[in-house]
Amino acid sequence: MITAGQPGATPTRPIPPAAWALVGAGAAMVALLFHHPVVAHGTNYADTLAALVRLGDRAARVHGALFVVCGFLLYGVTALALALGARRPVIVFGVICHALGCAAVGAAMLGDGFITPRVARVALDQGWPHDGTAAVFSLIAIGIQVLTKAGLIGMGAGMCCLSWASPRATRLLAALALPAGLGTALAAASGLHMHPHSLMLLTGVQALWYAGAALTLWRVSR
Repeated sequence: MITAGQPGATPTRPIPPAAWALVGAGAAMVALLFHHPVVAHGTNYADTLAALVRLGDRAARVHGALFVVCGFLLYGVTALALALGARRPVIVFGVICHALGCAAVGAAMLGDGFITPRVARVALDQGWPHDGTAAVFSLIAIGIQVLTKAGLIGMGAGMCCLSWASPRATRLLAALALPAGLGTALAAASGLHMHPHSLMLLTGVQALWYAGAALTLWRVSR
Protein backbone atom coordinates (compact mmCIF):
# COMPACT_ATOMS: atom_id res chain seq x y z
CA MET A 1 0.00 0.00 0.00
CA ILE A 2 1.32 3.40 -0.98
CA THR A 3 0.91 6.17 1.58
CA ALA A 4 1.38 9.87 1.25
CA GLY A 5 4.86 9.61 2.74
CA GLN A 6 6.09 6.90 0.35
CA PRO A 7 7.63 7.41 -3.11
CA GLY A 8 5.06 7.51 -5.87
CA ALA A 9 2.29 8.66 -3.59
CA THR A 10 0.12 11.53 -4.71
CA PRO A 11 0.03 14.08 -1.88
CA THR A 12 -3.33 15.40 -0.86
CA ARG A 13 -3.33 19.14 -1.40
CA PRO A 14 -5.14 21.12 1.29
CA ILE A 15 -8.21 23.10 0.37
CA PRO A 16 -7.20 26.70 -0.43
CA PRO A 17 -8.40 29.37 2.01
CA ALA A 18 -10.17 31.13 -0.86
CA ALA A 19 -12.27 28.00 -1.45
CA TRP A 20 -13.33 27.99 2.20
CA ALA A 21 -14.14 31.70 1.84
CA LEU A 22 -16.42 31.03 -1.13
CA VAL A 23 -18.36 28.27 0.60
CA GLY A 24 -18.60 30.03 3.95
CA ALA A 25 -19.47 33.45 2.57
CA GLY A 26 -22.10 32.05 0.21
CA ALA A 27 -23.85 30.25 3.06
CA ALA A 28 -23.44 33.23 5.40
CA MET A 29 -25.12 35.54 2.88
CA VAL A 30 -28.29 33.43 2.93
CA ALA A 31 -28.22 33.02 6.72
CA LEU A 32 -27.84 36.75 7.31
CA LEU A 33 -30.69 37.59 4.95
CA PHE A 34 -32.84 35.18 6.95
CA HIS A 35 -32.21 37.42 9.98
CA HIS A 36 -32.79 40.64 8.01
CA PRO A 37 -35.06 42.90 10.09
CA VAL A 38 -38.42 43.65 8.49
CA VAL A 39 -40.42 46.71 9.50
CA ALA A 40 -44.16 46.18 9.85
CA HIS A 41 -45.67 49.43 8.61
CA GLY A 42 -47.85 51.05 11.22
CA THR A 43 -51.07 52.94 10.81
CA ASN A 44 -49.18 56.23 10.47
CA TYR A 45 -45.75 57.28 9.38
CA ALA A 46 -44.61 58.02 12.96
CA ASP A 47 -45.07 54.34 13.86
CA THR A 48 -43.02 53.29 10.84
CA LEU A 49 -40.24 55.71 11.70
CA ALA A 50 -40.22 54.52 15.30
CA ALA A 51 -39.89 50.91 14.10
CA LEU A 52 -36.98 51.86 11.85
CA VAL A 53 -35.21 53.51 14.77
CA ARG A 54 -35.93 50.60 17.10
CA LEU A 55 -34.49 48.08 14.62
CA GLY A 56 -31.56 50.31 13.69
CA ASP A 57 -28.88 48.50 15.71
CA ARG A 58 -29.96 45.08 14.45
CA ALA A 59 -30.08 46.35 10.87
CA ALA A 60 -26.57 47.76 11.23
CA ARG A 61 -25.20 44.46 12.52
CA VAL A 62 -26.82 42.40 9.77
CA HIS A 63 -25.85 44.74 6.94
CA GLY A 64 -22.36 45.28 8.32
CA ALA A 65 -21.84 41.51 8.35
CA LEU A 66 -23.21 41.28 4.80
CA PHE A 67 -20.74 43.95 3.72
CA VAL A 68 -17.87 41.85 5.10
CA VAL A 69 -19.27 38.74 3.41
CA CYS A 70 -19.13 40.50 0.04
CA GLY A 71 -15.44 41.11 0.65
CA PHE A 72 -14.84 37.40 1.23
CA LEU A 73 -16.78 36.54 -1.92
CA LEU A 74 -14.68 38.94 -3.96
CA TYR A 75 -11.52 37.45 -2.46
CA GLY A 76 -12.62 33.95 -3.47
CA VAL A 77 -13.67 34.97 -6.96
CA THR A 78 -10.35 36.76 -7.51
CA ALA A 79 -8.45 33.64 -6.42
CA LEU A 80 -10.53 31.57 -8.85
CA ALA A 81 -9.72 33.98 -11.67
CA LEU A 82 -6.01 33.71 -10.91
CA ALA A 83 -6.23 29.93 -10.97
CA LEU A 84 -8.11 29.91 -14.28
CA GLY A 85 -5.76 32.38 -15.97
CA ALA A 86 -6.01 36.03 -15.02
CA ARG A 87 -4.45 37.18 -18.30
CA ARG A 88 -7.48 36.10 -20.28
CA PRO A 89 -9.59 39.19 -21.11
CA VAL A 90 -12.92 37.49 -20.50
CA ILE A 91 -11.84 36.32 -17.05
CA VAL A 92 -10.54 39.79 -16.18
CA PHE A 93 -13.86 41.23 -17.34
CA GLY A 94 -15.67 38.70 -15.16
CA VAL A 95 -13.74 39.75 -12.07
CA ILE A 96 -14.43 43.42 -12.82
CA CYS A 97 -18.17 42.71 -13.22
CA HIS A 98 -18.28 40.78 -9.98
CA ALA A 99 -16.32 43.50 -8.15
CA LEU A 100 -18.65 46.22 -9.42
CA GLY A 101 -21.60 44.06 -8.42
CA CYS A 102 -20.22 43.65 -4.90
CA ALA A 103 -19.66 47.41 -4.70
CA ALA A 104 -23.25 48.14 -5.76
CA VAL A 105 -24.69 45.61 -3.31
CA GLY A 106 -22.43 47.04 -0.60
CA ALA A 107 -23.74 50.54 -1.26
CA ALA A 108 -27.31 49.25 -1.03
CA MET A 109 -26.46 47.63 2.32
CA LEU A 110 -25.06 50.88 3.65
CA GLY A 111 -28.24 52.67 2.61
CA ASP A 112 -30.57 50.06 4.06
CA GLY A 113 -28.72 49.24 7.24
CA PHE A 114 -27.10 52.52 8.25
CA ILE A 115 -28.57 55.52 6.42
CA THR A 116 -32.27 54.64 6.66
CA PRO A 117 -32.43 54.21 10.48
CA ARG A 118 -30.46 57.40 11.07
CA VAL A 119 -32.65 59.43 8.74
CA ALA A 120 -35.69 58.04 10.57
CA ARG A 121 -34.24 59.16 13.91
CA VAL A 122 -33.55 62.66 12.60
CA ALA A 123 -37.04 62.86 11.12
CA LEU A 124 -38.59 61.94 14.46
CA ASP A 125 -36.36 64.21 16.54
CA GLN A 126 -36.85 67.22 14.30
CA GLY A 127 -40.51 66.59 13.51
CA TRP A 128 -40.23 66.43 9.74
CA PRO A 129 -43.57 66.80 7.94
CA HIS A 130 -45.19 63.66 6.56
CA ASP A 131 -44.97 64.61 2.88
CA GLY A 132 -41.31 65.58 3.02
CA THR A 133 -40.39 62.49 5.04
CA ALA A 134 -42.26 60.20 2.64
CA ALA A 135 -40.43 61.75 -0.32
CA VAL A 136 -37.03 61.26 1.30
CA PHE A 137 -37.67 57.62 2.15
CA SER A 138 -39.08 56.96 -1.31
CA LEU A 139 -35.83 58.22 -2.85
CA ILE A 140 -33.76 56.10 -0.47
CA ALA A 141 -35.87 53.03 -1.25
CA ILE A 142 -35.50 53.57 -4.99
CA GLY A 143 -31.74 53.89 -4.62
CA ILE A 144 -31.53 50.68 -2.59
CA GLN A 145 -33.60 48.79 -5.17
CA VAL A 146 -31.54 50.06 -8.12
CA LEU A 147 -28.21 49.36 -6.44
CA THR A 148 -29.27 45.87 -5.34
CA LYS A 149 -30.46 44.94 -8.82
CA ALA A 150 -27.34 46.40 -10.44
CA GLY A 151 -25.21 44.44 -8.00
CA LEU A 152 -26.93 41.13 -8.74
CA ILE A 153 -26.63 41.75 -12.47
CA GLY A 154 -22.91 42.51 -12.17
CA MET A 155 -22.23 39.49 -9.98
CA GLY A 156 -24.26 37.27 -12.29
CA ALA A 157 -22.39 38.50 -15.35
CA GLY A 158 -19.10 37.85 -13.58
CA MET A 159 -20.17 34.30 -12.76
CA CYS A 160 -21.02 33.61 -16.39
CA CYS A 161 -17.69 34.99 -17.64
CA LEU A 162 -15.65 32.95 -15.18
CA SER A 163 -17.64 29.79 -15.81
CA TRP A 164 -17.78 29.76 -19.59
CA ALA A 165 -14.50 31.40 -20.62
CA SER A 166 -12.00 28.84 -19.42
CA PRO A 167 -11.64 25.23 -20.59
CA ARG A 168 -10.20 24.46 -17.15
CA ALA A 169 -13.51 25.26 -15.50
CA THR A 170 -15.60 22.23 -14.66
CA ARG A 171 -18.81 21.35 -16.43
CA LEU A 172 -20.53 21.59 -13.06
CA LEU A 173 -19.50 25.23 -12.69
CA ALA A 174 -20.61 26.00 -16.24
CA ALA A 175 -24.00 24.40 -15.56
CA LEU A 176 -24.44 26.24 -12.26
CA ALA A 177 -23.79 29.54 -14.02
CA LEU A 178 -27.08 29.19 -15.90
CA PRO A 179 -29.38 29.61 -12.88
CA ALA A 180 -26.94 31.36 -10.54
CA GLY A 181 -25.39 33.80 -13.01
CA LEU A 182 -27.71 34.26 -15.95
CA GLY A 183 -30.88 33.45 -14.02
CA THR A 184 -30.28 35.86 -11.14
CA ALA A 185 -29.16 38.60 -13.51
CA LEU A 186 -32.36 38.26 -15.57
CA ALA A 187 -34.48 38.15 -12.43
CA ALA A 188 -32.84 41.32 -11.13
CA ALA A 189 -33.28 43.04 -14.49
CA SER A 190 -36.98 42.22 -14.48
CA GLY A 191 -39.63 43.89 -12.35
CA LEU A 192 -38.95 41.61 -9.39
CA HIS A 193 -39.05 43.57 -6.15
CA MET A 194 -35.95 43.10 -4.01
CA HIS A 195 -36.96 42.22 -0.45
CA PRO A 196 -35.46 39.73 2.06
CA HIS A 197 -37.46 36.75 0.78
CA SER A 198 -36.64 37.25 -2.89
CA LEU A 199 -33.01 38.00 -2.01
CA MET A 200 -32.79 34.79 0.01
CA LEU A 201 -33.95 32.85 -3.04
CA LEU A 202 -31.53 34.54 -5.43
CA THR A 203 -28.53 34.41 -3.12
CA GLY A 204 -29.37 30.80 -2.27
CA VAL A 205 -29.00 29.92 -5.95
CA GLN A 206 -25.78 31.95 -6.10
CA ALA A 207 -24.46 30.07 -3.06
CA LEU A 208 -24.57 26.88 -5.14
CA TRP A 209 -22.33 28.53 -7.74
CA TYR A 210 -19.90 29.69 -5.05
CA ALA A 211 -19.72 26.10 -3.78
CA GLY A 212 -19.00 24.93 -7.33
CA ALA A 213 -16.41 27.67 -7.68
CA ALA A 214 -14.73 26.47 -4.49
CA LEU A 215 -14.58 22.93 -5.89
CA THR A 216 -13.18 24.23 -9.18
CA LEU A 217 -10.57 26.31 -7.37
CA TRP A 218 -9.45 23.29 -5.37
CA ARG A 219 -9.26 21.09 -8.47
CA VAL A 220 -7.29 23.49 -10.67
CA SER A 221 -4.88 24.42 -7.88
CA ARG A 222 -3.80 20.83 -7.22
